[in-house]
Amino acid sequence: MNPVIVINAFQRPQSLERLLGSLSVARIPPDTNLVFSLEYNAHAEVIAKCKSFEWHYGSKEIIQHDQKLGLVNHYLFCGGLTRKYKAIVYLEDDLYVAPYFYNYAQKLLSTYQDDPGIAGFSLNSLWFNGYLHLPFRPVQDGNSCYFLQVPWYQGQVYTEDQWNEFEKWFINRKPVGDDVMMHDLFRDYKLSDDWFPLKVQYLIETNRFYCFPRVSYCTNFGDLGTHFSQNTLFFQSELTLGPTDSNFWPRDKSIAVYDSHFELVPEVWKQLFSEYGKYDFEPDLNGTKNLKRTRKNYVLTSRPATKSIRSYGLEMHPQELNIIQDVSGSFFHLAEVSKVSAKECPRYLDFWKYHHRSKLSLWKKLKLLIAKRSTIW
Repeated sequence: MNPVIVINAFQRPQSLERLLGSLSVARIPPDTNLVFSLEYNAHAEVIAKCKSFEWHYGSKEIIQHDQKLGLVNHYLFCGGLTRKYKAIVYLEDDLYVAPYFYNYAQKLLSTYQDDPGIAGFSLNSLWFNGYLHLPFRPVQDGNSCYFLQVPWYQGQVYTEDQWNEFEKWFINRKPVGDDVMMHDLFRDYKLSDDWFPLKVQYLIETNRFYCFPRVSYCTNFGDLGTHFSQNTLFFQSELTLGPTDSNFWPRDKSIAVYDSHFELVPEVWKQLFSEYGKYDFEPDLNGTKNLKRTRKNYVLTSRPATKSIRSYGLEMHPQELNIIQDVSGSFFHLAEVSKVSAKECPRYLDFWKYHHRSKLSLWKKLKLLIAKRSTIW
C-alpha cells in the first residue's frame, strides 16, 4: 500500500519550506501522491511554495478551502481523505521527516492495518509523560514499536477503516462518564479548541491504541502557531537516519502496551505475574489517576500505602522493571485502593531525581513544585 502524503498548512511559509526540504530528500517510492490541504486565507507565500514544489513520485494536488475550517475541522477533513485514498500519512507544517519515514509507514500498514484495536499510527516516538513533565521510556520487549492510548499528532498514519470507526464514534459520542478513567485535565475542554482530548476519550472508551516507533521518523520544531504562543524546542526528539527495523510483533504478544496514563495495562501485568490474576487492580505507578473513578478494589501504585500486599523499590530503568524483577523496597505498592494516598503523584520529587539521576537542592525542589502546576499537554 502506498499511502497518500497529506500536508496541512496555513500561515507558516518558513515551516512549510523546512518540511518540504526534508521530504525532497526522503526515500519515496514511485506512485506516491501528495496532497496539500490549505486553510482558508492561507498565507500567499504558503500557496506559492505548494505550487512551486516539484514532486516526482506521483500526482500533486492542492486543496484551497473557501471557508474557514479551524484546527479541529481541518484535522477531520484531512482524516476524511482516507475514504478517497484508503490510507494517508498526515503531516503538519512544523514537522520534519526522517529519510525512511515512508518505508516505515508502509511496513506499519502491512503489519497492523487489520488490527481493530489500533486506531492510528505515529511517526514520532513520544519521549515524555505530559502529566508529569518527566521522561517516558517504554519497556523493551524486542518489538520495534509500542502501543499507547495517546493520539499523538506529530506525524500520523491512518487507514480508511481506522478513520471510519472514529467517525462513527464521533457522531454518536456522549459526555465523558464519571467512571471513565480519563485524566481530569482532558475532561473540561471545548471541541473547537483541540481534537486531542476527544481522541483520548475515544481511545479509552473503545479500548484502542496508537502504535508508536521506538525511534522517531519525524520530529517537531514547535514553531509559533495555534498550539504554541512562542517557539519551543521541547518537542524535538531523536530522528533516526537509518532504514526501518521491521521486527514487528502482534499487539497481543507485546509487553509494551500502555493506557492513557502511561501505565502498562492490567492484561500485561497479569501475563507477567500469574499471581496478579486474582486481583482486580488499577495500574497507577505514576500516581496520576483519580482513584475516585476506579471500580477496581486494588491499585498498583507509587502512592504511599498504610498496608501493602506487595512492595517494590525504585532503582531499575524503566520503572516497571522494579516490579517485573522484584526489586525490594517500599516505593511501589500493590494495595487496596482504600489504603493509599488520594494525592496526585505525592512522590514527584523522587521521580524527578530517579529520571535525572541527580540530587535536589532545596531551591531546585521549590522550582520543580512551582513548575509542576503547569502542564505540557
